Amino acid sequence: MKSKFRSELKTVLKVAKWEFFLKTFTSVMMRGILLIIPILFSSAINFVTLKDQNMAIIMLVVSIALASLYRFFEGYNQVAYYKLYNKIFTFYNNQAISMTKDNSMFSLSRFSPGQYTNMVITDVDIISGFFSASVIRVVQLVEFFVIFVYFYFLDLYVFIFTFVITAVMLFIAIKLGNKVQKLNEKRKQNLDKVTSSVYDYFGGIKEIKSFNIFDNIFPSIANKRKEYLEANAKYNVKFNCYNSAILLVFEIFRLLAVIYIAIQAINGDADVGVVLVIYNYYQKIIDNFLIVLTLNVEFRNVNVSLNRFDHIREYSNKNNNSTIISKESINGDIVFDKVLYGFRDNPILDCVSFSIPKNSITVLCGSNETVQVGIFDLLLRLNRQHEGIVSLDGVDIRDVQDTNYYSLISSVRRQTMFFDFSIKDNFLMINPNFDKVLETCKLVGLDEEIMKLEKGYDTILDDNTPVSASTKKLLVIVRMLLSESKVLLIDDVINVLDEKHEKRLMDLLMNMKNNHTIVIVTHSKRIIDRADLALDVTNNSSTVVRK
Repeated sequence: MKSKFRSELKTVLKVAKWEFFLKTFTSVMMRGILLIIPILFSSAINFVTLKDQNMAIIMLVVSIALASLYRFFEGYNQVAYYKLYNKIFTFYNNQAISMTKDNSMFSLSRFSPGQYTNMVITDVDIISGFFSASVIRVVQLVEFFVIFVYFYFLDLYVFIFTFVITAVMLFIAIKLGNKVQKLNEKRKQNLDKVTSSVYDYFGGIKEIKSFNIFDNIFPSIANKRKEYLEANAKYNVKFNCYNSAILLVFEIFRLLAVIYIAIQAINGDADVGVVLVIYNYYQKIIDNFLIVLTLNVEFRNVNVSLNRFDHIREYSNKNNNSTIISKESINGDIVFDKVLYGFRDNPILDCVSFSIPKNSITVLCGSNETVQVGIFDLLLRLNRQHEGIVSLDGVDIRDVQDTNYYSLISSVRRQTMFFDFSIKDNFLMINPNFDKVLETCKLVGLDEEIMKLEKGYDTILDDNTPVSASTKKLLVIVRMLLSESKVLLIDDVINVLDEKHEKRLMDLLMNMKNNHTIVIVTHSKRIIDRADLALDVTNNSSTVVRK
């Protein structure tokens, strides 16, 4: 755990060098000034007792100047904090989103939506906050030892007295911190559950309303919420009670130390102003010890968050291979060679071999939809956990560089998904040439459907967009065609189209097949009759239905 933390620390120090320097400089100036001001006040009081009014005034003026300077650095320290926090948060959040892309769908299925959201947002916030606050924490710990040194030269008994109490309280705090960490882990697990239940509630609100099952769903949400609130309260109450008890001990010993120094001053063995310094510095010890207690728990919390965040890294399967298939020279031959995919005791594909020829329309038919979905998942590299080889032009697709591979292959799946942008912007993300967008929409007959909408191509695509199921399928088909990929994978969606649009699309695909490998999942006899090859692939064999 410590080596992992050191590794993360090195990473963030490298990512945000300037921001760390800025935060360190302002923190050192702040805390240094706070150490000097009590000394100046102490000197002012001593000069007053000596009836040296001029020196007392000078000490006070300097103190006021330093107090003003402290406020300046305090303000800029906040600016430095958020510069550092923003830099670290952006780094980890970008890393999480990027690594999500490199995870297979199988790996991502290990996370609930709530757990993933909390890892990418809440845990990243904890990590960013810890490292951003760590600068001032370290400076305050250094301040701790500066005060000890001052006490050592001031009075040996005060030093020993303070050091022993601090060491004992620190030992107790660490022991209590172990208990607090376990409570925090449980709190986070319950937070994941309640977040997921709320996420599912919102995602399924249409079904909940249409089936009138709110009363059946609500108890589950309420129970998870109750478990989280109980765990959260237990964690925070324990944490604050432990802190209060330890700080009470320090408050008592501060008064004893002040009384001791006051007696020394009465006996003429110490200056009167030293009483003020002892009182102020002891307050700093209390404040800094509170920081130690907080740091102890924060360190444990950030390790919990780093461990959770590491799950995204762990399941990430970034393809670092550099095999490139030229988009201009690709043929588009696809071969499944003895592919074993899925659980061994119940595989989706069990050592299946078949070929999909280039420049043709191949239909995957048959009753086993799980196999068809599995074939598409493998071709799209949504899950790379399989044995055997899936090759494109004789190259194992796992060896092809990611960006290159996804420029060669594109798909339309049964579950359509759009971004909450306009129709135009959804298309322009795929192909920035709007003339090409218009041309493709007209080829499949989508243009006339879009122009029926009030805002045409500027219509925002969301759940409330008034378009038919057939139009939605045409939208995703056009999006696939705009990618200009060599290999086109079309799931069981063409049969949703009306007869006019189906014929128009199939005519277009027939013209395109001379330069493309087109794979269609369908049970439609009309489409099968127009295909060059029809394959019925089961979990352990493949049969040519039509050739």
